[in-house]
Amino acid sequence: MMITLPTLSGDSLRDDGPLTVADGVLARRFRLWRGPDGRRQVFSVYAVEDAPDYPDAVALVVRRIGGRCVALWSGPAGAKARVAALANGGQEIHLRIIPETESGPLAPE
Repeated sequence: MMITLPTLSGDSLRDDGPLTVADGVLARRFRLWRGPDGRRQVFSVYAVEDAPDYPDAVALVVRRIGGRCVALWSGPAGAKARVAALANGGQEIHLRIIPETESGPLAPE
């Protein structure tokens, strides 16, 4: 079976390291990624088999190489992300929930 998956250009997302907090558990649970616009975004980190199927989330399939995270694929969370992880040798799925614009205080300004 051949699967065509979206890929990332090298300039689209950059690993910006773990969330810097005093609690080491939280630092492992969240990762910062810098987008092409230069803004940092927080993603939740999951093992491939544990990543939830959030309908309003962007998923990154990630492989760790020498302490860095390399994004291999981006797309919707859920089954597509898990298939992409298996097809591309991903070790983790990082999720960013996208708030609805009418969600009150979470809406982007």
